[in-house]
Amino acid sequence: MSTPSDPSTSSSPAIAAVRALLSRTLRVVTNDNRVLLGTFVGTDQLLNLLLVNTEEFLLEPRLNAGGRYVGQVLVPWRMVKQVGALKECRRKECNGDGNLYI
Repeated sequence: MSTPSDPSTSSSPAIAAVRALLSRTLRVVTNDNRVLLGTFVGTDQLLNLLLVNTEEFLLEPRLNAGGRYVGQVLVPWRMVKQVGALKECRRKECNGDGNLYI
């Protein structure tokens, strides 16, 4: 009799990569031209992203009056266009390519 494996003890590379992103700042660009900057705290089986302490910015120049604090958000995976994680590096390492996101 086999027992289903517990996802919390699974060691697949994909799960390890998601765990490495926990508590990191993510930049999520959505299909409706919004950018969400927040702390990644989890995902669900449908790959929706849960962010806390989130700020929202609009990519439309005529509507962009700065960001607004939205707090906790659940971003449906079907709305995600791009995801980036803030690099954790020293000052000299980040200045080399000018990119602060992975």
